[in-house]
Amino acid sequence: MDIINKILLGDCEDILKEVPDNTFDLIFTSPPYADQRKSTYGGIKPDDYVDWFLPKAAEFQRVLKPSGTFILNIKERVVNQERHTYVINLILKMRERGWLWTEEFIWYKKNSYPGKWPK
Repeated sequence: MDIINKILLGDCEDILKEVPDNTFDLIFTSPPYADQRKSTYGGIKPDDYVDWFLPKAAEFQRVLKPSGTFILNIKERVVNQERHTYVINLILKMRERGWLWTEEFIWYKKNSYPGKWPK
């Protein structure tokens, strides 16, 4: 088995077009949450988020091996005092396109926890 250790830098929609189908065993992404990272991504509005993300998901699905795993680290945004539905809407649209949904993964790392907490 050939193992390729290479960093690809750029917009995933552009970069992944050059990657053959069924290449990756794992894709882990933490895209900007709605209305966040305005200076980098322009700040995707919650109502526009699904349409913004689906082209990326299509490329992820194409380059992910059938036995591979895709992890999406995302959370809802509060709009008008309630959680916006863009995350669940995205999940439902991705399921329509053949993705399987698992609610949670557990990160077990004895020497530190995810996030900014030291212990």
